Amino acid sequence: MDLSLRQLRSKLAKGLRGGTFFLHGSDPFLRSEAVALLLDAHLDPAGRDFSLDSFRGDTATAEALAAAVATPPLLSRYRVVVVRDAQGLTASARAALESRLDKLPEDVALIVTAEIPRGSTARLYALLRRHGTSVRLEPPDLSALPGWLMERARTHHGVELDPAAAQLLAAFMGRTPGPLAEELAKLADYIAPRTRAELDDVRAVAGVLPQVTRWDWIDFVLARRFDDAMSSLRDLFDGGESAVGLVSALGEALVRVGLAGHADALARALKRDGAWKYLAWKIPHYRKCAAAWPPRVVERALEECLRTDRLLKSGSLDERALLEELLLRLAAIAQERSAVA
Repeated sequence: MDLSLRQLRSKLAKGLRGGTFFLHGSDPFLRSEAVALLLDAHLDPAGRDFSLDSFRGDTATAEALAAAVATPPLLSRYRVVVVRDAQGLTASARAALESRLDKLPEDVALIVTAEIPRGSTARLYALLRRHGTSVRLEPPDLSALPGWLMERARTHHGVELDPAAAQLLAAFMGRTPGPLAEELAKLADYIAPRTRAELDDVRAVAGVLPQVTRWDWIDFVLARRFDDAMSSLRDLFDGGESAVGLVSALGEALVRVGLAGHADALARALKRDGAWKYLAWKIPHYRKCAAAWPPRVVERALEECLRTDRLLKSGSLDERALLEELLLRLAAIAQERSAVA
């Protein structure tokens, strides 16, 4: 079973050392962060150069890899061998690693990173998982990105990031963790010695910011402020949002609002999907919205989102017009519900 970076950090804090660590995922920044975490856990800075061997997959040779994992540490308890981008290894280099995974010396830590090609069934990846600690490193889903920023601000910089500020920063930088982490570090430096970053701080540090974010738009809809949702469409499209992305995000939010009306159903769903860590902070908001969106209304709203999504993907109609029609239909559903109430 793959660990998350947080789980790896916890295991290292409890004393996990040595053996094989397989760091895989699509984002090179997250893989590099995990490598740095493992290096800090295994090597003293003073003796790091004497007990560290680093290779890249496209240049590593079988002979060099075999020699590295067989060399005992010097001035350190562990020898650390890092193989980055293992998807680029030659057949002979892969074979050299595969033959040593089940008999790695106790004083060696082998760190292998890879972006596994889609559909790959390479034996190396299966063996790395079987004989070592496997860590999956992927950027958070877009809906969880503000929560990821809030948690990173807290753990890396000792800063409490206001949710609205996190949403603006996420809309500004997109889903790529590296640039987001850099912008967050700039923000932490800017507000020092304060320990809370607000919306105006993000506006002061960042460049050209969007006038409205997808999270603002979703909140307009959930609050039944359909006129505001309608008028913000132009700014959203100008800021690079897509109609399909907005409808998908709204549908996801409506599902969570529907679950929030059923005791602990939302919390259970977030934990099951691995989204609890970055979305738990929004549960009170979803519960508040549930009063205006009872289950039957949510069901009808989701049917409208699905209809709009299909029309958008047909590619024959104007995207903005379709979103405007969706908002009018949702407003009518909400008005019906209010009239009944």
